[in-house]
Amino acid sequence: MQRFVADRMLGKLAKWLRVFGYDVVYLRQAADEEIVGGLSEGRIFLTRNRRAGPWQHLGKVFVIHANEPRKQLREVVQGLRLAMIDAELFSRCLGCNCLLETVSREDVRADVPDYIYQTQDQFHRCCDCGKVYWSGSHSEKMRQQLEEILANTAYPDDR
Repeated sequence: MQRFVADRMLGKLAKWLRVFGYDVVYLRQAADEEIVGGLSEGRIFLTRNRRAGPWQHLGKVFVIHANEPRKQLREVVQGLRLAMIDAELFSRCLGCNCLLETVSREDVRADVPDYIYQTQDQFHRCCDCGKVYWSGSHSEKMRQQLEEILANTAYPDDR
């Protein structure tokens, strides 16, 4: 699975790619050494900076032209031929990018609202920041949005 490093102009795109399950390091300041580090790890550098050419000798750079996050996601999905793999969806923390671990209901009793605790059976916790996730109406809406984006994405011919 491809891994990414996204510059400071692409925070919302980074979150959408994490929803997909992709490993995305988001650089709030985009220091040169962090970009070099990401490229040396084999990550694809995502940027809106059209002057990113100098980075191309270090690895793959993908320049994004769209302003709106959903259009940016469509551009990346199409340009890099990404797929939505059900098993990977919602497998990463949207805030810090770490993998989520399945935890028992009892483990999160004190961390979620009573209604959520009573109505949900499955919970996940970020292995780094500790944020708790569960499947609710928000995740179903995000899945529908992803499906819409993919349905309207035409892949270029493989000629």
